[in-house]
Amino acid sequence: MKRATTLRRLLPLPVAARGARGNATLGALLGAAKHPNGVGSMRCMATSMVRGTICHSSQTRRQPGAPPQPRAFSSEQSPGDTYQFKAEIQKLLQIVAHSLYTDKEVFIRELISNASDALEKLRFLEATQEGLGNAKIDPDTPYKIKISADDAARTFTIEDTGVGMSKEEIVNNLGTIAKSGSLAFLEDPALNAKDKANAIIGQFGVGFYSSFVVSQRVEVFTRSFDPEKGAKGYHWSSDGAGSFTIREVDGLPRGTKIVCHLRDDCLTFANTSNVKRIAEKFSAFVNFPLHVQEKDAEVEITTQKPLWMEKSASDEEHTKFFRYLNNASWGEPMYKLHFHSDAPLSIKSLFYIPDDAPSRLFQSAAEVGVSLHSRKILIQKSADAIIPKWLFFVKGVIDCEDIPLNVSRELVQDSQLVKKLANTVVKRILKFLQDESARDPEKFRKFYDKYHYHLKEGVLDESHKNGPYREQLLQLLRYETSQGEPGQLATLDDYVGTMKENQKNIYYFCAANRDTALASPYMEAFKRRERNVLLLYEDIDEFVSMNIQEYKGKKMVAIDSPEEDFEPGLEDLEGQDAPELELLTEEQRTKLSEFVSATLGSKVSTVKFSDRLVDSPAVVTGFLSSALRKVMKATMKGAPDAGASLASMPATLELNPKHSINVTIFHVMQTDPDVAKILVEQLYDNASIAAGIVDDPRTMLGRLNNMLALTAEYARKVNH
Repeated sequence: MKRATTLRRLLPLPVAARGARGNATLGALLGAAKHPNGVGSMRCMATSMVRGTICHSSQTRRQPGAPPQPRAFSSEQSPGDTYQFKAEIQKLLQIVAHSLYTDKEVFIRELISNASDALEKLRFLEATQEGLGNAKIDPDTPYKIKISADDAARTFTIEDTGVGMSKEEIVNNLGTIAKSGSLAFLEDPALNAKDKANAIIGQFGVGFYSSFVVSQRVEVFTRSFDPEKGAKGYHWSSDGAGSFTIREVDGLPRGTKIVCHLRDDCLTFANTSNVKRIAEKFSAFVNFPLHVQEKDAEVEITTQKPLWMEKSASDEEHTKFFRYLNNASWGEPMYKLHFHSDAPLSIKSLFYIPDDAPSRLFQSAAEVGVSLHSRKILIQKSADAIIPKWLFFVKGVIDCEDIPLNVSRELVQDSQLVKKLANTVVKRILKFLQDESARDPEKFRKFYDKYHYHLKEGVLDESHKNGPYREQLLQLLRYETSQGEPGQLATLDDYVGTMKENQKNIYYFCAANRDTALASPYMEAFKRRERNVLLLYEDIDEFVSMNIQEYKGKKMVAIDSPEEDFEPGLEDLEGQDAPELELLTEEQRTKLSEFVSATLGSKVSTVKFSDRLVDSPAVVTGFLSSALRKVMKATMKGAPDAGASLASMPATLELNPKHSINVTIFHVMQTDPDVAKILVEQLYDNASIAAGIVDDPRTMLGRLNNMLALTAEYARKVNH
């Protein structure tokens, strides 16, 4: 069974998939029509199709007065036999030539891929002798592909020494491009030209016919390797307008040569330098030598080994290949992942993570660094449909034979299959990183220090779209904690392991650095209760924690949130009260809170007393963090009074009823309300500074000077 599958993959599809004469399969369409030699995408042979009928005009006498049948050659040459495509085939050719390909240069990729297929099929026949019969393969003719461009002749030419074709194979392979029902499809008034072009994707294998995207006329010279199919060579010619001509030609070598007579707007493909650049881009890893004819010699451009196809490779080979992918002559990979899989898809891949992380300065314009191949032929230079943007720093290659491609190979037609491929590959990369974090924590720490920002971007992206990689990304996150040593990072699982009995929340705090975090009044109750707190130092961390919301059933709660977000009992310090001070009665608290609220006005929405404070007189809660304020400022940039709008957003002021400053303010307001107001405003500003929400601290300088003057006046009175 396995051998039969291999044979179906490598035999020319008109042979492997065609039944009785007059029938063809989608495999024949996606393979035979894709290449003159009848070898193409080998995995599409299951869906049967009906071959478009062609009319052999040499068997029909021309009526008097009828126009002559088209001929491709001068009067000195044998005109051969002229064939007419059916009406739907003509329309399909028009769409191929004018609507289907958005990037014209991909025709070179298609023709190189087809040439490689023809050589691969011949090599298989030579190795197995299956189906070879009495045919002998000339050992003196090397397996190779050659490309040439001629400015003067306005031509692009590609030739291979593969299986070649007999006349019957030419008629079957190059005369068939449609399936039954295509005419009705093309005449559907509900579809515009673009819709028709897109709908053809995946239905018609027209790799060879992509040459008509750039050509006003295409010629094919071919001779089969098998003398039993005829020792003659043949010439096929068509302008893509609805007919083609076949004639016998003597003296042709084994294989196929395609000559594209270029249109006026496509003469760039008659330039050798341009053609060489395109061939190098698309086909650096084909199985056979690929040569480009330059002025004085043929230059081989397939010099790079497709390392992802190998079972193993040396460190030196990996470094060389990494630099090739990175388009650099320096640099080393920090990590390398060589991943092969047969299920659920046939995947051969190789990934690298550079030792030097890319700058975040131009990250928005960065392309995904992984390319998509099929049987070593480049499909997409940047596989952004497979690798998410937040993994753009990964360099590598994915080679998947299972992908059914559209006729231009510019998009992958089966979105479900692409999702499966992406899911398999990305999860494998993330699992690799998780495994490495356990295998070599020190090396992973170096990776995390360089790439943590991109992993956090991934959390945001996956949380936003409810993506499949969120949980794996969360396991890769690392943070300092209030109970850990400086510089020591912990995972979310590590934190959960330190939680107190019956603790329901995961507490975190966003601060500029560790010292600022530990000195914050928001940390007081947590230190007193020995509750561990995650310390987040970057702006993106706050957005990540807000998007995580919960981890393994534990709610994510910021310690500068309002009290109601805390679990019951956190404010109860279990008897570890601050030193006894003069306490305010309930009536005094009410009067003080009313005075503070009236003094601060619109700056606060609520003033209340809180038992969670230990050493600080007040904190503000329910405010926009500095990170959120930065985002809102950027969003509101240019809007009138944007800064004033943010500054005027009210917060909640929580007062410590046991702190001496608050008790003093209460007594001062009884005797000197104006001084008490100055104290209240400074109290609020101090709390705002601790919260990191003071945009311009210079605004408090006048008040500070007044307080200094009052202090000096008080000291003078005391001394006198």
